Amino acid sequence: MVKNITIWSYLGPFLDTKEYLHLADISKRLNKPHPTVRNYLNLFEEEGILIKETKGRLSLYKINPNSPILVDYLVLAEKEKLIIQCKNDLLMKEIVFFLHKSLNQDNKALIFGSAVINLKKANDVDILITGRLSFGDKIKEFEKKFNKKIHLINLKNLNMISESLRTEIIKKHLLIQGSEEIIKWLI
Repeated sequence: MVKNITIWSYLGPFLDTKEYLHLADISKRLNKPHPTVRNYLNLFEEEGILIKETKGRLSLYKINPNSPILVDYLVLAEKEKLIIQCKNDLLMKEIVFFLHKSLNQDNKALIFGSAVINLKKANDVDILITGRLSFGDKIKEFEKKFNKKIHLINLKNLNMISESLRTEIIKKHLLIQGSEEIIKWLI
């Protein structure tokens, strides 16, 4: 089976780090040959999205936090990541659907932690939502229906999140709602 990959997917490895990544590591994560990956990364460098550093024969890349269009590119990459996750995991698709229909327009929401990597093996699903919630008991119903514990963190805004939780979120996350604002907060 051919794995479909779009240009936005090439930013995927950068979504969970601010550090430089080696071309070989990026190729391995994407399961694509070095020359193909290099072409796309060089395109992102020309666009100002990535910064390239060469050390000897090593090509290292990282996100350019000063790019005026970085957030736009990352929103596309994050949305594609979410869509792929939902296609591959029906329970994740149900969780995302539940959140989309239950959240207010002003809420920002993301799933983080072990459930992002493997929902079946995860003990619970860590969900962070900012703003007022209006779906109280529906969470309990959802937990019973799908036999999966939801660990909900509800805060007034993103700035109330501790630095250690922010670090954990950066490593493993799926953005559900408010992607642009969350990305700005993450970078």
